[in-house]
Amino acid sequence: MLEENPKLHDLINVKLNVVNVKMSRQVGQTVHKLAELRLPEWRILALLAEAGSLSQADIRSQIGMDKGQISRTVKSMFKGELISTEASEGKSRNIRLNLTDKGREVHHKVGIMMERRNNELLASLSPDQQGSLYEGLEILEKAIDGWSMEQR
Repeated sequence: MLEENPKLHDLINVKLNVVNVKMSRQVGQTVHKLAELRLPEWRILALLAEAGSLSQADIRSQIGMDKGQISRTVKSMFKGELISTEASEGKSRNIRLNLTDKGREVHHKVGIMMERRNNELLASLSPDQQGSLYEGLEILEKAIDGWSMEQR
């Protein structure tokens, strides 16, 4: 049962944030050493590798980066020749982003390390714990999507 006034580190959002910050810092340093990428660049590379072609709005809806951060990151990736752009169906306002050959090479190189690290982290959990973790995170995400301050 939860205390009436839980301690800060007992709050689920704080626990998740602490884990996220530690993982992001560790992965960010590794990605930078391996491919001279910043973490937001890696995330967009991985998303484009999975989806093929996306707009900046698609990226925002899928990984939650703000418009300004996406814009700055895309400019950097374009300069680094990791992505290319194309207008979608003649609409200049709906620019689609695609990986270049260089972007695919970098994604593959970093992806091998990311998969290995993911497997190492998951190996610290039993198969049942892994299933529970993913199930619990899915349930939390749906609960967050359905929750509003006005309802509480």
